[in-house]
Amino acid sequence: MTIPLTDGETLSRLFHLNSEPWPNVEAYRQSDNYEVEYKSIPEAVATRLPGIPDSFLFELLYRRFSCREFRLEKMPLEVFSFLLKCGYGITRMSQIGKAGAGYLRTAPSAGGLFPLEVYVLAREVNELSDGIYHYNVREHSVEMMQAGSWFEEFDKDLISAPFVVNANLIFFFSAIFNRTQKKYGPRGYRYILLEAGHVAQNLCLAAAEHNLGSLCMGGYYDTKLNHFFGFDDLNEGIVYSVAVGYAA
Repeated sequence: MTIPLTDGETLSRLFHLNSEPWPNVEAYRQSDNYEVEYKSIPEAVATRLPGIPDSFLFELLYRRFSCREFRLEKMPLEVFSFLLKCGYGITRMSQIGKAGAGYLRTAPSAGGLFPLEVYVLAREVNELSDGIYHYNVREHSVEMMQAGSWFEEFDKDLISAPFVVNANLIFFFSAIFNRTQKKYGPRGYRYILLEAGHVAQNLCLAAAEHNLGSLCMGGYYDTKLNHFFGFDDLNEGIVYSVAVGYAA
């Protein structure tokens, strides 16, 4: 297959489609016993830094942890709203280059193009029926796509499913690749993944503020999950997932 130099998207899409979870069981076994590696430069002159003053941000960072056991209980609708607003909500309108005024959000985005869409399985949220919703960011509303409290596809498609079966919320970030890549080409694929990381950290810190646990999940079978949501893989695809709920 020959990819023209003028084609700024195909190569990254091929990588995306061919980076499904690695079925190397032995590597996962070995990872159970590991040491965290750190780098230091012995020949460099080191300067000790002072401690930091009390900080609400650092307190949230300290309280954030990867929760792998949740208990399903009622969540106020206001908390759900807060998580979405902090995660990827609109903050203000601003001038974006020569394109005119545009909405800015809680996460930085290359070129102000905001390629991500947020879908969420919501369960036991007050005033909200269990189901899969799409976040309409301009209206700050959620649109139900499918009713249900859990779907058997998740048992097969989410590698971390056993850890999150009792989470109130499972967020799925999809990327509409062309939004960013039409401007940045192959590099735009990196920008999309960086943005997903920004949004995930926003969600985790917002969860910590409400004493909720969170779990960032990169382990899922892309093709199966994309088909469940009705995506075609090439134009839109899941790039990250975060579970949020009450820690058991």
